[in-house]
Amino acid sequence: MTASPLIEFIAREHPAFVHLPLGLVAALPVAMLGSFHRQGRSLLATSFFLAAIGWLASTIALFSGLVWGRQINLIGPSSFIPVVASEKQVLQRILQVHILAALAGFLVGGLCAFLLWRTWRRDSHVGADGKDHRHHAGRRFWERGVGAPALLVGLIWLGCWGFSGKLGGIMVFGSEETNKAAAEADKAKRNDLEADLPIRALDYASLEPAEPDPIRSKAHGDRWRRVWVTASGIDAYKAGKALPPGAYAVMSTFSDVKGRPGTEPGPLYMKETKADGSTAFAFYWARIPEALQKDFGNQDSVYWRSPDPKLATCLGCHEKGGSPAK
Repeated sequence: MTASPLIEFIAREHPAFVHLPLGLVAALPVAMLGSFHRQGRSLLATSFFLAAIGWLASTIALFSGLVWGRQINLIGPSSFIPVVASEKQVLQRILQVHILAALAGFLVGGLCAFLLWRTWRRDSHVGADGKDHRHHAGRRFWERGVGAPALLVGLIWLGCWGFSGKLGGIMVFGSEETNKAAAEADKAKRNDLEADLPIRALDYASLEPAEPDPIRSKAHGDRWRRVWVTASGIDAYKAGKALPPGAYAVMSTFSDVKGRPGTEPGPLYMKETKADGSTAFAFYWARIPEALQKDFGNQDSVYWRSPDPKLATCLGCHEKGGSPAK
């Protein structure tokens, strides 16, 4: 199932959509400052409408950014913010702060629009003689126009969106940090023979079986599973200890079909202890059933490897003390 053409358009044009609210929010403080002048009553209404339209436009920008992030696999299909599983995921880390700054601006912008609406309603009364008897009457300078509180909130709104926009520019055009991270990732991929194919995981039958027969695993979709471990790690695995550096375990899974246990191949899971002692995971499913593809970004096959944020669940479970069999 694919997204509608309208959703595709909204996602693709996210960089264009953000410029409308950002431009309005940038112009807002100018109008707000002008409203402090004794002849600037009309700028109070202008400030309110700038804030209202900017805030409404920001909802489209936020939505388009979320859809775009999911389409390019920086945000999980059911998530609202990217998961950073490694310090090397510079783009995901920048995107996290970008989203949080935009959300902060959205909330602050809503407050700003409310304050301006309240002031505009209060000061929009004109006497029978056609003159304004309330606007600026007897007020000190910082109480005139939109008022100092609204101006302060508007400046904070501009700061949040300006910072978010700066990070968005970095993600689009790059920076020294992102360019360095991209170069390192490209070099690592060129030197990684398994970057595009889980060679060792597919050869799991040549490893040592950790149990004589398959057993059910509630933690892995209630499928039948069987674990296979390298010879260097089989003893540690059976003893419930961490695998030694260089060792890895592969878990093959199967589902029941019409009463026949273990006849529908499921995903392969792989857990490896790197040479430096760190733990890495891999998830490979060559043929995802059509009914489940919506949970995998509408893909019919996936291959995820650490530090892919989609493996955060695996990492979280094992860091909490999950047994080697999980």
